[in-house]
Amino acid sequence: MNIRSIRKQLVRFNESALPDSFVALIVTLNPRKIPLHAGILIRLNGVNNYHHFGRRPQVIENFNLQDKLIYKIINFIKVDDESEIKFFLNHCQRVCDKSKITYSCIADGSYYDSDGEFQSASGLPELGTCVSFCLNTLALYFIDEPYLQLEEWGEESVEGFKLDNYGLEQTFKEHPLLDEGLYNAYHRRITPTEYLCSAFFNSYPIHKEQIDDIATDVLDVIDSKF
Repeated sequence: MNIRSIRKQLVRFNESALPDSFVALIVTLNPRKIPLHAGILIRLNGVNNYHHFGRRPQVIENFNLQDKLIYKIINFIKVDDESEIKFFLNHCQRVCDKSKITYSCIADGSYYDSDGEFQSASGLPELGTCVSFCLNTLALYFIDEPYLQLEEWGEESVEGFKLDNYGLEQTFKEHPLLDEGLYNAYHRRITPTEYLCSAFFNSYPIHKEQIDDIATDVLDVIDSKF
């Protein structure tokens, strides 16, 4: 994948004319133009909706923040398929209504089912970062095969991440009897940059090496757009 293709597909929020309905992976940028926070943009009949896990899981309707935001439309939900996009938006709303997620650097392949109920893939309770929350929401489309090959991310993926200790404290405050060995087995972090990069691939599972191969170009394109 060349940088010209990446530049064409990465779009600043409200940068240009958009399709009336689509789903995209979206990230908020920090002052250095590095992806900081992940969400899902659901545009239905010209109205933007933003699904994310900040202080709490929520779908923000009529979303129109002026922050630095950039997104990539995903391919496994067809652009302008209003019925499918409405179904997914309703799914996101059910997930947010029912979610009791605790912030933690965990990515274990869990998912939210069609009723919005959390289904653990590992035996861990509902834990995750903003990225994990979005991946678990999207996983409704990947029941038979994983979206990411998560085993390729190890504990080194959380090294130096400032919120890791906060997540650890929150996890064991909410779940004091949690098996520490089980927690450590899935203690990993997919970054918002990696999350955004994953939207460029159409064959699953996506491997970390594939994401690493385009990450620098993606960051360069982001830098050039702001």
